[in-house]
Amino acid sequence: MADPHFDISAAVVRQLGDELVSDEVTAIVELVKNAYDADATYANVVVNTADAPPGVESRFPKADGYVTIEDDGMGMNRADIERGWLMISLSGKRVMKAAGHTTPKGRTPLGDKGLGRLSTQKLGQNLELYTRKDGQAETLHVAFAWNAFTDDKSLSEVPVSIETVTKSARNKGTMLVISGLRNAEVWRGRAVEKLIADLSQIISPFAEARPFLVTLRIDGRPIDLGQVSAKVRGAAVGKFVINFVDGAMKLTGKFRLVKLRGNQDIDSYEQLLARDNGRAFFEYLKGRKAPVDFKLSDDPNYFLEFDYRLSLSALGGVEKVPSDEQNAPPIDANPGPFHAEIDEFLLRGDEVGAKLGGLANTSEVRGIVQLHAGIKVFRDGFAIKPYGLNGEDWLRLSAQQTSASSYYGLRPQNVIGFVSISEAANGHLKEKTDREGFVSNPYSQNFRRLMIQAVDMIGSFYEWTRRNFNAYKAALPEQTKPFEGGRKAIADAESVARRLASYSKAAKSLDANTTAARQKIAAVTTRIRQAPLLSSAAERELAGLLTEAQQALEASQVLFSDLTGYAAEAKDLADIVAVLSPRLDVLADQLQDFSELAGLGLLAEALSHEVQNQTDRLMQKASAAVTRAKKSVPPNVELLVLGQDVTSAASALRRQIGHLSPSLRYQRDKIDIFPVSKLIEDIREHFADRWADNGIQLEIAAGSADFAVKTNRGRLTQVVDNIVLNAEYWLKEAQAREADFVPKLTIAYASPRLRIWDNAGGVDPAVEDALFEPFITLKPKDEGRGLGLFISAQILESMGCAISLLSERNEHDRRYIFELDFSGIVDG
Repeated sequence: MADPHFDISAAVVRQLGDELVSDEVTAIVELVKNAYDADATYANVVVNTADAPPGVESRFPKADGYVTIEDDGMGMNRADIERGWLMISLSGKRVMKAAGHTTPKGRTPLGDKGLGRLSTQKLGQNLELYTRKDGQAETLHVAFAWNAFTDDKSLSEVPVSIETVTKSARNKGTMLVISGLRNAEVWRGRAVEKLIADLSQIISPFAEARPFLVTLRIDGRPIDLGQVSAKVRGAAVGKFVINFVDGAMKLTGKFRLVKLRGNQDIDSYEQLLARDNGRAFFEYLKGRKAPVDFKLSDDPNYFLEFDYRLSLSALGGVEKVPSDEQNAPPIDANPGPFHAEIDEFLLRGDEVGAKLGGLANTSEVRGIVQLHAGIKVFRDGFAIKPYGLNGEDWLRLSAQQTSASSYYGLRPQNVIGFVSISEAANGHLKEKTDREGFVSNPYSQNFRRLMIQAVDMIGSFYEWTRRNFNAYKAALPEQTKPFEGGRKAIADAESVARRLASYSKAAKSLDANTTAARQKIAAVTTRIRQAPLLSSAAERELAGLLTEAQQALEASQVLFSDLTGYAAEAKDLADIVAVLSPRLDVLADQLQDFSELAGLGLLAEALSHEVQNQTDRLMQKASAAVTRAKKSVPPNVELLVLGQDVTSAASALRRQIGHLSPSLRYQRDKIDIFPVSKLIEDIREHFADRWADNGIQLEIAAGSADFAVKTNRGRLTQVVDNIVLNAEYWLKEAQAREADFVPKLTIAYASPRLRIWDNAGGVDPAVEDALFEPFITLKPKDEGRGLGLFISAQILESMGCAISLLSERNEHDRRYIFELDFSGIVDG
């Protein structure tokens, strides 16, 4: 009698295969990957929806329709089939990867679960395998039907045939034949067009990320899988390359001048940029602080190039994993080296781009971009779903489409790109069993953070360039469309200037005629006065009238002289109007950027008012509950403890709102005189509970000397809070990296300055020169928007004060001290 042992119903395997992949495309790709793992140079996929399967040896000659996947890989012998291919979930590839081995061509296998062949039942009812191992004489034919995997038999009872094919032209390689198509309609009509589009995205269309050739034929028709040619990529308006190696990321990029043309204001682009290929604008940009290093592009077809570098450890919110060394702190979860390329296109009005790519027009560019839009992740040439497929925006490119910068940021429908990873170098980026994305772990989360940081920096550089172009227009007397609210005033001023200029021309002509008339009148008057006896009574009367006329003409000439002066002022007015008009464009941008912040301010005011009311009610009810709990017999201890906890939590909430309230609108106009030490003490008390669990210490530096300031307490509190909260975040990050790290924040003050610093490591050089610009941050998007320090700088400037990052460096060779200059608000 046989020993007891586990067995499995054959139906379980059939169910597993049915649930393993989501659709026909995924099934095809899994089988093509097997060809890659076998060191094939190609995989030919043929779909026939009507005929019987090929080959006289077929066990299913009456089956309707078939799919074949044929390759020239290493092939299999009988031992490989019986001990490997027929053993469910037994994978020699998994053993090979674990040992760090590769195929003869140096490939690390993509498969490792031993389940890929089960996905064939998604396509058809029967499976046949023709294979010949490289260097052997015989070709083997394996056949079985999926409908044999039923509930009433165990897996080992499913009939499988293995035969030797007597005649075969095959030297090596494998052909899978899947017959009896389950859903023939998916290969016809409109359905097949979507399937082809999906397949063309999953098998890399980029030569740089495609390891071998894949062809497809459906019902005798060769299918173009839409490769992205070098010509199409040459038409890009922006090109960006990302390399992550040895824990550090390098981003380089360049874009053409036409990117700044925008949807409107083409006249400004032609007058200010196109006429000199942006040279003057570049000189203007050199005097501005940029979030990245930039220069004029070495490529004559492009305008600017930029370079950005960042280490993984410098990012906020980096995920950690345990170190291999005993008692060592956790280390950054390094996803492994990867390479990415992103091309951005203008889909309308970029005939120059098409010509640069050697194309006749933009239609070919538009078609390819629409087909392959998005940034996809390819592992050894095969896309990992769902990243960048069918509009999936895993890098949040659509978040860059704000009202202020929608034309300038990267947009998902205007970019094509790839991230190239490999099984050998990125083994920690593990795919889910159903092939629908990465397993969520510290490595995949850091990989995504790095890519999001890269695309965010591209967007930041675009936005910085756009803002400076608006400022550049405002700095030049170039006529542009004015801000809507000032349109009538500017038009009126222009009209007055034109009328005064025309009056000036008329005045000059009249002045000349008046001078001639005055000379003639003076001659007649002089003659009458010099010979009064010879003059008639009429002439003597005329002399008086001529004298009055002379005086009137003299007064007219004075008026003409004044009018000429006004005309000169009119020219100055015209110049002022020309400068003012584009400045209103800049104002419009700023108003748009901060309208959201204004909305948040109104929400904070409403929240403050409502929380005060609700906490009052909550504390009253909690107090009543405590009273009832005490009076009950026996005393209700649980209700008593709950009531006390609720009262304590409500009190803490009121204290937090009390800290916020002075910054709100109804308190903003109040001016107080108070010592800086009291402000710092209030802030220390506010953060005490918050920092209790983290052990963050706030110290007042020795030698600090108190002084009084005269300003609105809430606004100044907001400034210091922003800096302290920023320090808090990076102190927590440092604490997460080092178990024995003691976080410390230090504040020093002496009239008229206050300094704040921490021991978290300092400001990364990548952002130190642009730290007070809006939207500059290394934090994750859900942790910060890069506005805190910018807002602090703006508030201080409105007070006549300033903030700066001192040039002094710490032991990490980084700047780390923030200095607030209170010269404008010192009392006395």
